[in-house]
Amino acid sequence: METIKIKALLEHIIYQNEQTHYVVGSFSETETYHYFVAAGSLSDPIEDQEYELVGQYTNHPKYGLQFQIQYANKLLPRFKDSIIRFLSSSDFPTIGLKTAQAIYDTLGEDCLDIIKTSPEKLDDVPGLNQKKKQILMEGIHTFDQHSDFYYQCMEYGLDQNKILLLEQNYEDPQTILQEDCFRPYYEIYGFGYRSAIKLANGLQLQPADPRRFDAFIYETLRQLTMASGNTFIHFITLANQCSSYSTQALEESLNRLQDISDFDRVEDRIYVFGLYHEEKEISRLLKAHQFPVETILEEDLSRELEQIEFRFGITYDTQQIKAIKTFFRSSISLLNGGPGTGKTTTVKAILELIRTFYANANIQLCAPTGRASKRLSDLSYGDSKTIHSLLKWNKEDNTFAKNEEDLLDIDFLIVDEFSMVDTHLFCSLLKALPFKTRILLIGDEDQLESVGPGKVFQDLIESAVFPIVHLEKIFRQKNGSGIVTLARDIRKEELCHYQEGVTFLEKKTADILPTIQKITEDLDHDRFQVLSCMYKGAVGIDAINEVLQAQFNPYDSSKNEIKVATSIFRENDKVMLLKNLPEEDVYNGDIGYIIQVKSTKNEKCISVDFGNRIVDFKTDFLYYLKHAYCISVHKSQGSEYDTVLVIVDCTNIHMLNKRLIYTAISRAKKQLYIIGQKSVFERQIRLKERRIRQTTLQAQILDILKSKSS
Repeated sequence: METIKIKALLEHIIYQNEQTHYVVGSFSETETYHYFVAAGSLSDPIEDQEYELVGQYTNHPKYGLQFQIQYANKLLPRFKDSIIRFLSSSDFPTIGLKTAQAIYDTLGEDCLDIIKTSPEKLDDVPGLNQKKKQILMEGIHTFDQHSDFYYQCMEYGLDQNKILLLEQNYEDPQTILQEDCFRPYYEIYGFGYRSAIKLANGLQLQPADPRRFDAFIYETLRQLTMASGNTFIHFITLANQCSSYSTQALEESLNRLQDISDFDRVEDRIYVFGLYHEEKEISRLLKAHQFPVETILEEDLSRELEQIEFRFGITYDTQQIKAIKTFFRSSISLLNGGPGTGKTTTVKAILELIRTFYANANIQLCAPTGRASKRLSDLSYGDSKTIHSLLKWNKEDNTFAKNEEDLLDIDFLIVDEFSMVDTHLFCSLLKALPFKTRILLIGDEDQLESVGPGKVFQDLIESAVFPIVHLEKIFRQKNGSGIVTLARDIRKEELCHYQEGVTFLEKKTADILPTIQKITEDLDHDRFQVLSCMYKGAVGIDAINEVLQAQFNPYDSSKNEIKVATSIFRENDKVMLLKNLPEEDVYNGDIGYIIQVKSTKNEKCISVDFGNRIVDFKTDFLYYLKHAYCISVHKSQGSEYDTVLVIVDCTNIHMLNKRLIYTAISRAKKQLYIIGQKSVFERQIRLKERRIRQTTLQAQILDILKSKSS
C-alpha cells in the first residue's frame, strides 16, 4: 500500500500503552475534517494537538479500516484559539492568556514560526521581560526538539524507547548505524534482533550482506542457549539448526563474531551472554573464598547447640549436627535436602550460633524470589532479601549497583533455594562479596533448575570440592507427612506411597475442572494453590484460572473491573506479578490481590496488595499481571502452600518429567491433591529430563584448583 502524509488533529485517545508508546486514537483531518482511527507509535500523545502522520491505511480484521502510523510529527498550532491556548499552557509557565493574546496580536498568525526563527521579534511585544522571552524560546525549542535522526528511525519502525537507547549510548548514533546498523544489537541491553532488522531494512542493507547473516547466527545461538539452559552450544548443534547453510559459511560467520564482547568460542563450544567468562569468574571467586576459618572449640559448639535444642524444643539428628559443624569449619559449605528433611531448622541453629560466637557479625539471608525470601525470613527469624534486591538491580540496563567496585558489607551469607540460581546471577553475587564472607548455599538438587542458563548447584555438588551435607531423614509432621514421603519416593525412584496428606484423584480430562471446583469450594483462596505445567488446553492454567475466578470472584456490579484482551481483572482477584520491579520491592512470582480498579476515559489503574506493599499498574496489565488461582510449576518454585492441587493429565504429558512433578508436589505443606491419571503420573516420574544441561563450570572449578595447587 502507498505511504501517505496526513495532517490531522488528535480528537480522542482510545487506547494508550505508556511503556511501548502504542496509541489508538480518533483523528480528524485538518483540511477536510474527515474522521478516522489511527494506530501506531506516538510519543506523549496530546488531545487537540495537530500531527503530521506518516503511514498507510490498512484493513484491521476486527476493527476495520485504520490508518497505520509509521511515525508522527507534532505540528505547531495554526489557528488563533489553538495558538493562544498553546502559549498559555503549562509548557510556557508564567505566560498567561493575556500575554498569549498580546503575542498573537503583535506578531500575527505566524507568531510561533517567528519565535522559532526570529526570536528577536519578541522585543516588539509590549510587556515581555527577558525571563518570559526565554521561557517562550525554550518552550518552542522543547516542542520541536526531535532531530531528523529521530523521525528517520520512527520511519524505519523503531519505537521511542529504542531510539532513546541509541541516543543515550552513542554520541553520534547516525554515524554508528551507517557504519554497522547491527552494533546496537550486540552492544545495548534491550535493543533486540528485530529492532536491528528494522534498521537494516530501513537503511536498505543488502540481503546478502554478511552482517545480516552474522546477526542471524548470533540470535540463533542466543535462542538455543535460552531454550536449552546450556551455557554453551556445540558447533554441530548450530549446524543442525542452520542446515541450509554450509559449514564454511558458519565458520566464517563465527570468526567474524569473535569481536563481540560476550561471544566466545573454545574448541567446538560456542558461548554467548558472556557465559564463558562468568563460569571462569565463578571458579576464580570460589577459590578466593576458600580460606581457613577461626576454630570454635567442639565442646563450646555442642554446649550452645544443646541450649538451642532446649529453647526451641528441637532435637537435631546426626546429619543436621554434621551440617552445623561443617558450616563453622568452612568458608564455603553446601546443604542439600528435599522437603521435610530439616533444612530450615538447621539454618535456625546456625543463625543462633553465629549470633552467639560472632555477636558483631553482619549476617545476610537471601533467596532468588520474593516469596522464597519472605518464607526464609519468617521461618528463621532473620532479615532476608531477594538476591536482586540485595545487589541493587537496575532493570533498565540489567546491571547491579553492588559489584567488585562497591562491595556488600557481609560476614556471613546464607542463600536458600539455590537450585534456582543461574550462572549470571551467581557470578554477580560473588563479585559483590568481600573475600572475608563465609557462604552457605542451601538447595534441593532434585528440584527444577534455574530458568536462566546453567546448573550451578548441581555443578558445585558434583565437583566434590566444597564440603556438603545431604539431609535425607524425613521429620514426619502431624499433618501432611505423606507429602514428604511421596517426594522421597520420587527422588529415590521407589514405589509411590499415597499416605496421610496425599490424595490421588483418578480423573479423565473432562472431569478435572469440576473436580478442582469441588475440592476448593470450601477453601479460602489464599490457602490453596493449583499447579499445572501448561497455559493452554482444556486443563491448562488459563482455563483453570477462568473457572476459579468465576467461582471465587464472580461478576458483581459493586466491583470494578477492566477487560484486557480476553482477561478480566476484577477487584478481589488473586494475581501474580510477571516481572521484577525492584523499585517497588516486588518481584517476579509474587502473589497479591487486586484492591482497586479504576477505569475512566483519562485513567486506567489496577492497584495490587502484595502483602508488604501496594503497587499501582497503569499500563501493560497483561505484561505485568496474570491471574494466580492456578500458576505454573516453575512460578511456584521457592514457595510453599498449605494445600496444593497438582494437575497430571495426558494432554500435558510431553511437559511432565520427574524433576517437574517432584518440584510441584513438594510445594505442599499439609494437603496434596494429585488430579489426573495415575498411569501418567507413575510413568512420568520415571522420566528424567530428555536433555541434561551442558555446562563447563565443573571443569572450570577443577582446572583453577589444579592451577593454584601446581
